[in-house]
Amino acid sequence: MEVTAKAKFVRISPKKVKPLLRDLKGKPPTVVLSALQYSPHKAGKLLYKLVASALNNASNNYNLKHDNLRIKKIIADEGPRFKRRWMRSHGSADTLLKRTSHLTVVLEEVLPTLPSAKTKAASSKSADKKSDHISKESSTILESKPESVKPKPQLDIKKVFRRTTNK
Repeated sequence: MEVTAKAKFVRISPKKVKPLLRDLKGKPPTVVLSALQYSPHKAGKLLYKLVASALNNASNNYNLKHDNLRIKKIIADEGPRFKRRWMRSHGSADTLLKRTSHLTVVLEEVLPTLPSAKTKAASSKSADKKSDHISKESSTILESKPESVKPKPQLDIKKVFRRTTNK
């Protein structure tokens, strides 16, 4: 089972976060938290909060043990840039890009846990009810279906978005 935590529109450049990510992939989240806890970087503090959130999601939402998890993916993608003006000499101005990041952490189980007998019985009962309900609906839909239904033509994306160079 995979557990995901995301932090979007974080006001830090992905270039400053990526050097910290290299060493974290594949390690247990408890080890990562202890490494990031006293990090002097802003990126370290943001990643600490994100990994702690993913760990809490795993324990609260899915009842997973902390010892049975490891970091599968940890990504820093580029978010939108805020464009500001930087005034220069002689009345000119440069564009100042204030970059943002989208941070993602995916935790996975080292050894998969088996669902308990109670959840198996409950899921099989609900699946039976759903299948009965679906079969009744599908029979009514099939009866009211018109005979002449033509499939929609598929557009060939390669032909629609073909680029030409005029040199």
